[in-house]
Amino acid sequence: MFMCPTNTGSEDPRLKPSAEDLGRMGCERVLVLLAEDDHLREVGGAYREELKKSGWGGTLQIAETKAEKHCFHLENPTTENARPLVKKIATFINQV
Repeated sequence: MFMCPTNTGSEDPRLKPSAEDLGRMGCERVLVLLAEDDHLREVGGAYREELKKSGWGGTLQIAETKAEKHCFHLENPTTENARPLVKKIATFINQV
């Protein structure tokens, strides 16, 4: 898993923040995208669970897509599975 030149792997705290750190997030909303065949699905699921345990007071939204891999919606945003996800992301971003 590559994030930056000094990345120490999947346990790097920049990829896997603690519940304590997540509890201090200043944002009010988080959207977690999970794809069934994503090699990072477990990491995303763990992030979701840590966020729930953190005491963070915001709104958590989950978008789960079956039979797709990591970033599938970026490779072809017009597929049957990508269109509703792209719409969900746009709606999330445009919420006031």
